[in-house]
Amino acid sequence: MTADRPALIVRPCFQQDLETVQLIYAHHVLSGTGTFEVEPPTLEQMTERWSAVAQKGWPFVVASPVSDPSRILGFAYAVQYRDRAAYATTFESSVYVAPTTQRLGVGEALMGELLHSLRDDGVREVLAFIGDSYNAASKELHTKLGFQYVGTLKNVGEKFGKRLDVIVMQRTLPRVNPQQISTQS
Repeated sequence: MTADRPALIVRPCFQQDLETVQLIYAHHVLSGTGTFEVEPPTLEQMTERWSAVAQKGWPFVVASPVSDPSRILGFAYAVQYRDRAAYATTFESSVYVAPTTQRLGVGEALMGELLHSLRDDGVREVLAFIGDSYNAASKELHTKLGFQYVGTLKNVGEKFGKRLDVIVMQRTLPRVNPQQISTQS
């Protein structure tokens, strides 16, 4: 890692991490258009969301500096795209980084781990719905990680008095050979 980029560890999110996760997300809700929520969820609501993801065995991860694993720099999670059996291998990903650590590789580390976990779980397609078509950082991150632009949903959101688009990006994950998993263990 360079001096500008901290050495990171990406690990599962635990309940004791949720206060910081909630604060990071609240910042994005109140100051940006990456999410179309207009009121930040409470810690109780964030805990319910985390529990719903964790109970299904889906990934919800946080990034921390190696020097301080209790300090949360960002989080990412994935949920099944739609609650129907036919969508069982298609997931939607989300990633949020603390405002002081943007463009330091935190989002890339989080999404890399998320994609790895999803691939190992047999997920085939990962979708990203990027709020606000001007969200260049998120588009760049997803492009760097192999996502491709598949469309724009025009004027589907409204926040801060502006009509907003949503960019849809998609990545196909390679199939995992079951023998690879057993030899990696």
